[in-house]
Amino acid sequence: MKKCMFAMVIVSALLIVCSCKNENDKKNFYDYYVIAHAGGGIDGHIYTDSLEAINESYINGARLFDIDLRFSSDSEIVLRHDWTGIDLEQPEFDYLYHVEQWSSEYHQEQMPRKYLPTAKEFKSTKIFSTYTPLSFRDVVKWLKKHKDAYMVLDVKEDAGETYSWIVYNVKDKKILDQLVVSCYDVQDLDTILKIYPFKNVMLRQHAVYPDKFEELLSNCKKYNVNAVNINLQYAEDEKIQEIKNSGIKIYWAVENDLNEYKKKYLGDGVVSDWITEDQIKGLLE
Repeated sequence: MKKCMFAMVIVSALLIVCSCKNENDKKNFYDYYVIAHAGGGIDGHIYTDSLEAINESYINGARLFDIDLRFSSDSEIVLRHDWTGIDLEQPEFDYLYHVEQWSSEYHQEQMPRKYLPTAKEFKSTKIFSTYTPLSFRDVVKWLKKHKDAYMVLDVKEDAGETYSWIVYNVKDKKILDQLVVSCYDVQDLDTILKIYPFKNVMLRQHAVYPDKFEELLSNCKKYNVNAVNINLQYAEDEKIQEIKNSGIKIYWAVENDLNEYKKKYLGDGVVSDWITEDQIKGLLE
C-alpha cells in the first residue's frame, strides 16, 4: 500500500511539473507562420469566420486566427467581415442590401446598427446552409479549450467601443492574453491600451500607412510591436528589409499560393485562406 501511495505521489508531482513546463513553453503569437484569414478557408469557401473553418484550420496546424468583429443590433459582438460585400448565402439578411451604407476611414462597410440582426438571429442563420456563425462569447469558450491558440482581432467598427466591450465582458486575463490587437493606426492603439494593457499587438499597413515604412517602423519601436501585417503590393519595396532587420515579424496579406510563398516569402509569416501552418513547417524542415 505504501509503495502504491508513493508511486501516486511521484506521478502527481511529474504531472504538475509537466503542466508547468507546458504553460511556460507556450509560444509567442509571432512564433507561428500562418494567420488563418477569417478563420481559414473551408470547402472552397472563404470569409466564413465560422466554427468549422476555425476547427479545420486548427487541425491543420494553425494557432493564429484572423477573425472579423462587428456589433449586432443588440450590441453583442459577432464574427462577420461585412454584411453585403461577400455573399454567404443567407437570404434572411438580403434586406440589408437595401439599407444605406457608408465607408469608414479604413474603407470598412458600415450601416446603421438598428437594421442589423440580433446576435440570436445571426447565430441561428447557417452560413451556406452548413457552417456555424459565432459570437465573440463563443470564441471565448473556444479559447478556453484551446489554450495554445491566439485570435488576431480585425475590428470593423469603432475600436474603442469594441475593445471596451471585450474587456468588460471577458475579464479573464488568460483569455485576454490569447487576443492579438491588430490596429490600423496608432491613434486606435493609444485608445485601446488605455482600456487595457494588452500583451499582444500587431500593426497593419493599410490606408493610413500605404508606403510610410519609416513611420511604421518608428511606431513598432515606440509600442514594442513584434509583428506587422503588410500588403503583398509592397513585397518588392527595399524598405521592407529595415523592418526585417529590426527583428519584426512580417505577415504578408493575403497570399494563397504556396509556391508563391515559397518563392518570395519563405520564412516570413503569411495571412492566408488556404496555406497551412503544417505546410510551411514542412518547407522549413
